Amino acid sequence: MTGSVRARAGLLLAGVCVAANAREARTSFTVSAAVNAMARIEQQSEPAQIEITAADLRRGYLDVALPTTLRVRSNSPSGFALDLHTIVPMLESVIVHGLAGDQSLGAEGGSLVQRRRDAETSRGAQTTSLSLSFRLVLLPGLQAGTYPWPVRMAVRPLDQ
Repeated sequence: MTGSVRARAGLLLAGVCVAANAREARTSFTVSAAVNAMARIEQQSEPAQIEITAADLRRGYLDVALPTTLRVRSNSPSGFALDLHTIVPMLESVIVHGLAGDQSLGAEGGSLVQRRRDAETSRGAQTTSLSLSFRLVLLPGLQAGTYPWPVRMAVRPLDQ
């Protein structure tokens, strides 16, 4: 055998011995990710102002003619809470029509809960369109006139 053939044979034999003695190395690890629940109002239309008449004052309430429409996008499997806050001190209470049933809130407002119906089977964000009508129960002593829209809304995801 020539020197180069011997060198090749030696390298081949050394490679076979190293491969035979090498242990197989494996590593495994777990990867996980957490997605924080979110909720937001994507679009909202509401009256800019309300007109309270003498007849409304005698009756004690005002049924707002224009509904408030909005879309809520949330990825919470539990659903979301729509928080209503009154910003003008003119209301004794607010009655909201348009969710599962009529909801009555105090003078400060409150939260309306919308549970996700498909929480067990669905993942990801869901968009809910709402059309809400309001009955504003007026405080005694108000004067007839034009007032700014007294309700502000925010949305938050429900905890699981």
